[in-house]
Amino acid sequence: MHFAPRAIPVLLRAAAAFSLAALLGPVAAAGQKAQEAASAAFDRASRAATEARTENRIEDAIGLYRQAVKLRPSWTEGWWFLGELLYDQNQYPEARDSLRRLIALDQTTGPGFALLGLCEFEMKEYAKALNHIYQARRLGLGDDPQVRRVVLFHEMLLLTRIQEYESAMQVLMSVVKDGGAGPALIEAAGIAGLRRPIFPEELPPGDKDLIESAGRAVCAMAQRDPAAAQTYFAELVAAYPKAPNVHYLYGWFLSANDKDAGLREYQKELELNPKHTEALATIALEYEVRGDLDTAISYARRAVEADAQFFGAHAVLGKLLAGNGQVEEGIKELEIARQQAPDSPQVHFSLATAYSMAGKKAEAARERAEFTRLRKLATEISQ
Repeated sequence: MHFAPRAIPVLLRAAAAFSLAALLGPVAAAGQKAQEAASAAFDRASRAATEARTENRIEDAIGLYRQAVKLRPSWTEGWWFLGELLYDQNQYPEARDSLRRLIALDQTTGPGFALLGLCEFEMKEYAKALNHIYQARRLGLGDDPQVRRVVLFHEMLLLTRIQEYESAMQVLMSVVKDGGAGPALIEAAGIAGLRRPIFPEELPPGDKDLIESAGRAVCAMAQRDPAAAQTYFAELVAAYPKAPNVHYLYGWFLSANDKDAGLREYQKELELNPKHTEALATIALEYEVRGDLDTAISYARRAVEADAQFFGAHAVLGKLLAGNGQVEEGIKELEIARQQAPDSPQVHFSLATAYSMAGKKAEAARERAEFTRLRKLATEISQ
């Protein structure tokens, strides 16, 4: 038989293909059998893991979930239950790693982000913990009120530690609403109310009575029981008239219904600590409401001098200066506040207003857009 030269390569390729098919046939079959065996092994491990978990055989369940997610790394449910079980056993590094695998697969799991944040809290990774708790709140914490309460309690602790006291107090309102005020919450509320950037376990023993007294007043306020709050505040002020932040806290409570009484308490705080920057800034805003911009600006300048790192002081001074016609000076102060607190919606709003006054339309539009974005994010988190 004679073949044309050009036909030979074609025939050789055909022969090679035939030989390869003959070789790969058994390999493919073996691969399919291996996949089927792995799938069957996963089914057995996942069923056994679920059974062990429901029967409260925790160690068995952990081992079986580990086996199952190794067989099928894309199994989100397995990573969730493995992380949850490890967290309950105080195995925080392993729980954290499991939950990180979970959120890598599913960026919409609010409970997953929440539990990851709690693991990171226990490992003292506080910035990551707070960020993941924020993400969890934005996505939703689920229907379990106890889980929500635990997550919000830890958020409150973290906000207190980074000196975001007003935000911590806002979270406190939700925690109290979800389940009242027990001893742990009273203590945490007292620490936040008296503006101490510490965790409860760091509280000096000698301050325990002071903190608990303040905490009872704050929690009564959060429970919308003004009569009880007034009683507790009266006891607090009588027992600790010279303790830092007691008069400031009392003034904050009084200002809701009696601006003059609140202002008197802020002034008492300044008598004890003339450089109390929050009291100075708060008094400045009160005089703005009363139409006395000169006095307001003088207090705001004192607030900046007392603590140049406090963004609120620059924000208040900038807003007041712009409102008083000193627009460029106000913008400079507000830009400092924005640099110090880029996530503050109010700073961006005030800057947008000041830029508009100065005829800087593009800058004003940019700040309004950022204000809208941050407000939307804050609403998602709060809901």
